[in-house]
Amino acid sequence: MKRENLNCIGNCRLCSVLGECPADHVHCEDCGTEIETGEGIEVEVEAVQNGRHGTKMITVCPGCFAEYYQGDETIEFD
Repeated sequence: MKRENLNCIGNCRLCSVLGECPADHVHCEDCGTEIETGEGIEVEVEAVQNGRHGTKMITVCPGCFAEYYQGDETIEFD
C-alpha cells in the first residue's frame, strides 16, 4: 500500500477509492508496459516454481498476446 493518494485511508480492504493505488495498475508480464483497466489478457503458461513444473496465469497486453500467444494452442519452449 502506498499513500500517494490523498484519499488513502491506510486499509485497502475497506477502501472506497478503488483503482487509484499504484498496486491497482497492472503491467504486462512480457514487455512491462502498463495495461489500462480491462485491457489485460490472462494467459496460462508453463512455469517452473520451486523445481516443480506446472502452470500459472499471467496478464499480458493486447500487443504481446497477438504476437506471442494468439492462434497457438500450445507454445513449446526449448
